[in-house]
This record gives sequence, C-alpha cells and structure tokens, in this order.
Amino acid sequence: MAIEHLPVDEASPLQTVHIIGQIASTAIGAGVGAQTLEILDRIDALLSDAGTDRSELVQANIWLRDLKAFGEMNTVWERWVAPGATPRRTTFEDRDLPHLCDIRVDVIAWRKTQGFEPT
Repeated sequence: MAIEHLPVDEASPLQTVHIIGQIASTAIGAGVGAQTLEILDRIDALLSDAGTDRSELVQANIWLRDLKAFGEMNTVWERWVAPGATPRRTTFEDRDLPHLCDIRVDVIAWRKTQGFEPT
C-alpha cells in the first residue's frame, strides 16, 4: 500500500517550525529541573532564530528517563510556557535516553512569515 502525502503549499504564509531531539549539554548529569531549564532556554533561542517564539507552540513531546521526575520537570515547564498559550503536550518514559540524560524535548510551533495577516 503506497503512502500518499498532501502537497506542501510553499506559498503559504503560515509555516511550522520543528525542533527535535533537544537534550542537555552543560547540565548533563544534573537534576531534571536543571536539564529542563537548559533545554527550554535553548528552545527559546532556536524559536527566535526561526522567527517565532514560545507563544506560538502547538505541540510538545517530552521524554523522561523516569516518570517520577514529572513534577520537577513540570515546575520548570509551567514557569516557562507562555500564559494562555499552553501547547498540547505528551510526556513519555524512556529509560533508553543517552547516559546522564534524563529528559529530551521536541516542539512544534507556528512561524508567521512576512505578509501574514490573521483573518
């Protein structure tokens, strides 16, 4: 069975930005809170470079080595996420994350290109 993909409208003024596989580098081996903060700070910079920001997030996937660390991660996440713009979020447990890595984050955000005017 062949998989058919819808065509991409390159002329569309509304595009998405996918930031995947973000893990800590300087906070590696530190607690989940410190790793989460480092990752979210990097995501802020990457979103800015792509012409968007955290208020445009539509989805986030988070992998934790141990779901018992959810509360620690969630405390940092709740302080970071834009008020009134909480994206859909799924959190998974993944005991096979790289050594000393306790969290991985992927996000998808809208990027508005020049010429976009909401209707």
